[in-house]
Amino acid sequence: MSLISWLVGLFGCAKNGQQLNSESTTQNELTFEVDEIKRDVLVKKYDLLNFPNLSNPVFLTLDEFFDGNNDDASIAPNLDTKLNVSEYYKSLKNIENDTRIIGAFAELKDVMIYENNRLNDNEWFYTDIIYFVGDISKEEVAEKVKDLQPDEVEYTEDERIIGLNNGYQGKKIVYVWWD
Repeated sequence: MSLISWLVGLFGCAKNGQQLNSESTTQNELTFEVDEIKRDVLVKKYDLLNFPNLSNPVFLTLDEFFDGNNDDASIAPNLDTKLNVSEYYKSLKNIENDTRIIGAFAELKDVMIYENNRLNDNEWFYTDIIYFVGDISKEEVAEKVKDLQPDEVEYTEDERIIGLNNGYQGKKIVYVWWD
């Protein structure tokens, strides 16, 4: 077994449930760094270098939040033991792909901006809450995320979410929250 194969197996970075090989492995998958290009596109799109001064919350789709994100501290960082960020994405995306779900979002809670008005190369944005919009019960969501160890799975009538799309009016909103 090569050192790369051993490290990949150790850290659980598998693509589609199969072990990665050197031909299919990208630099980010080997170094576990964030994809700065994808992150910087979001920084520009949502004016995230101005995050502390934004008056409206920033909601990213699950794909936006997780694609390029290899920062395990970006979600549920207070857990002593937890799955890696790709497992959060896989579980949450599975819920989003349910035909009863019409929207899924991560609300950004923090963007670490340093004195030089830059982000750290290895940090992503932080969230402690994911919202699902549709016709699914909180009990179904709770069952599907139990391995992610959330502190709370509950309904909300958050007008900020309803205001994102006219089609969300009258739909259930279930949030998953980590302290």
